[in-house]
Amino acid sequence: MSDIGILNDPFSMLAIALLLGSPGLVIGGLVGLLWRSHRFVGVLLGATAGFASCLLGLMYFNDVI
Repeated sequence: MSDIGILNDPFSMLAIALLLGSPGLVIGGLVGLLWRSHRFVGVLLGATAGFASCLLGLMYFNDVI
């Protein structure tokens, strides 16, 4: 029995993306706290930008894109 295609469903792919982008999510969220007048929006924007940049960086350096 082979388990090559076991991680091809959308839930597994999303879990892998969240795992790989989580350092950027945390760092971006912490940086977003510096926006004092709009902390919630700052955390959301910072976490989104950090997650995207971390995930894109990993994909670039692993020759996925």
